[in-house]
Amino acid sequence: MRRVAAVGVGQMPFRSHWAEKSYLAMGMEVTKKALDDAHLTRDEIDAVIYSIYCEMMERQYRPAQFIHDYIGMSGKPGIRHDAAAAGGHYTINEAVVMIASGMFDVMLVLGVQKGQDFYSFETKSRGDGFLKGMYISSEGTWVQPVFPSLAALLTLMTWVPHLEKYGDPTPLQVAKGSAKNHRNAIPNPYAQLKIDVSPEDVMNSRIIGWPTTMYECCLMSDCAAAVILASEERAKQITDKPIWVSGCGVSNYPSNRLAIDDLGRMKGVNMAAKAAYKMAGITKPMEQLDVIEMNDIISASEPMCYEELELCKLGEGGSLLDAGITEKTGSLPVNPSGGRVACGHVASVSDLMSSCSVILQLREEAPGIQVPIKKGRGLVEGIDGIAALSAVTVFERDR
Repeated sequence: MRRVAAVGVGQMPFRSHWAEKSYLAMGMEVTKKALDDAHLTRDEIDAVIYSIYCEMMERQYRPAQFIHDYIGMSGKPGIRHDAAAAGGHYTINEAVVMIASGMFDVMLVLGVQKGQDFYSFETKSRGDGFLKGMYISSEGTWVQPVFPSLAALLTLMTWVPHLEKYGDPTPLQVAKGSAKNHRNAIPNPYAQLKIDVSPEDVMNSRIIGWPTTMYECCLMSDCAAAVILASEERAKQITDKPIWVSGCGVSNYPSNRLAIDDLGRMKGVNMAAKAAYKMAGITKPMEQLDVIEMNDIISASEPMCYEELELCKLGEGGSLLDAGITEKTGSLPVNPSGGRVACGHVASVSDLMSSCSVILQLREEAPGIQVPIKKGRGLVEGIDGIAALSAVTVFERDR
């Protein structure tokens, strides 16, 4: 199999609503930026793979077909994934397989999603429209009939039983993680929410699903992001700073079935991590990684995933926050971008934005949020809204 590298990235800021831009225009913007970053023309792209979460919220059936034409890729292969908030990972994973196999040499991975165009006429609210769209697209056995929100569901299935079993992470530890990510987002030019909140502010904000509070829930955003991947031969022709995809792992684990042994765990993340670590040759992730971007769809999922990523033992995730290890100035920064709670979040795009962030960190081209790069490796972790789809990607630079 051939090695695969990221050779270009394209980003735009997360916003609660890009009213003046259609999903087509957003996709075009980040495609142009990725092509410019790689110094490529669209004629040099062999195929495109799309991460698009929900047609209803785009207000366009078969959105990939039309954006493919809009960005000038007519006649080339175009493929779409709809793996919800884990979609960015799944598209990168599939593109890596296609390039490594020799099917294509250069591929564009494009994620785009709008949400605030989905309007609720009952309450005259775009936010309620977004939530309604998420509700309609959600799993029909547990989420729709039983739970008022994905945040409440994830809290009940994971954090509460984990807290009862291990006593960790505590509400204060989780609030520290939220405050950390809000601080990190302030200098990030792509971040949606730039406020400095204390752990006490976080804990005193409105309860969404006890003990998860408002400042511990991901934002609702419009956004797009793109990554260009290339085979080793082409990558070395394109750039002198290739960032290699050295490990990939995905897991479709049915965490929503509420099996007693699954309560309090995100086992799919651990399965995906093991696969990515094996592929990348990582045996001690705490010592071999420089930076991590992960899906804090609720703030408690971050320290819990420290454990699933085997940065520490089960029940010790909160202690990493207490010790400052995952601060931007710590020994292993996590979410220097601000994470989903402050930088922004929309399914199908966030993982690609996280990948762009880690790629730029490894290139040491992340103004405002750059962390020290000493080992040459970074990791991106993602889950969907109910932690049933999980993915881990390891990036590394030449050392």
